[in-house]
Amino acid sequence: MPYAERVSGTRKAVGSVRTEAANDTENGTGGGLEGRAKRPSQPPSQTLVRGLAVLRAVAHQPRGLTVAEIAVRTGLHRTVVHRLAGTLASEGFLAKNADGAYVPGGELHTLAGTSRPTLAEFIQPLLQQLADRYGGTAVLFFPEPDSVVAVATAVPQDADYHLAYRKGSRQPLDRGAAPCAIRAGQAPADDDSDAVREARRRGWVTTHGEVEPGAHAVAAPLARDGDVLDACVTFVSHRQDRVDEATPEVVSAAQAARAFLLGTR
Repeated sequence: MPYAERVSGTRKAVGSVRTEAANDTENGTGGGLEGRAKRPSQPPSQTLVRGLAVLRAVAHQPRGLTVAEIAVRTGLHRTVVHRLAGTLASEGFLAKNADGAYVPGGELHTLAGTSRPTLAEFIQPLLQQLADRYGGTAVLFFPEPDSVVAVATAVPQDADYHLAYRKGSRQPLDRGAAPCAIRAGQAPADDDSDAVREARRRGWVTTHGEVEPGAHAVAAPLARDGDVLDACVTFVSHRQDRVDEATPEVVSAAQAARAFLLGTR
């Protein structure tokens, strides 16, 4: 076959292929963009759906749910719940209370966004009032497995100097006013320290230099016998007189937050 005929035949074949491909694209059956766009979307992630179900169950029962209780509410096997809840707790979305039940964690409250104000949103003005009035830093703390985390903070708007805690900052569980106050808000336990028992009796606890050298702190729990979320309102200053003056208002802020959680405010 002459060279010119071979080329002509090839061109004809290529043109035929292009025409068929164009027709397929127009019909949505070929490899064009329109054809690909009409493919069904991927099914939802089963693990993600189950994890969200666990989060919803705990969020609706802020006093805490055991693995068995979560399993009943979600219809998931206990082994699955144990794995998912453990992962969510390691990421800060859930936390365990003194009884071993899962409660909402700091990350869940930080990300919460509903038509009803979150606890952090509700208490922010009260924290700012504390900070401005007494010239120190006011914080809402939540517990996590190995620390307490600042979910909401406020610093004085007019002050020469002050201690500052950024939102999301953490403190150890074994010292300081915040962990003691949170424990005091839980149901009594045989291993409670004298400081926790005293804080439970008074409704607040004060410390000096346990976390930050020279810093004074007062903290009041939101819960009573574990009836609402484990959390506390804390006020911190380098001046003891400011902490002493702020104590009644710290307790009042914690009581207001408690009423908010109970739906009575």
